[in-house]
Amino acid sequence: MERMEIKAIGILWFTNSTQYAQYLAIFDDASVMAPTYAKWQKRAAEVYETALRSGKDVIKVYAGADEFKTWCIANGKGLNAEGRMNFAAFKAGEKFR
Repeated sequence: MERMEIKAIGILWFTNSTQYAQYLAIFDDASVMAPTYAKWQKRAAEVYETALRSGKDVIKVYAGADEFKTWCIANGKGLNAEGRMNFAAFKAGEKFR
């Protein structure tokens, strides 16, 4: 079986503290998330920069909480880290289809 090359990494990106709170309200695993938008933003920026330095294309995935929730339900994913990773990968992949 031929391995697919990863062209890009998608990261679900929150635009502000209001949107972050909307997502936290629906996440099954909100307790593992940063307690504030500012703390999330700092961590996310570090992850983003590390991925860029490793030579990967990194796509910030912007979507409302309703879009994320609808996609997860339709695709049998939880409203958790797995759902976030799969949703971001799907949306990043759309850039290359």
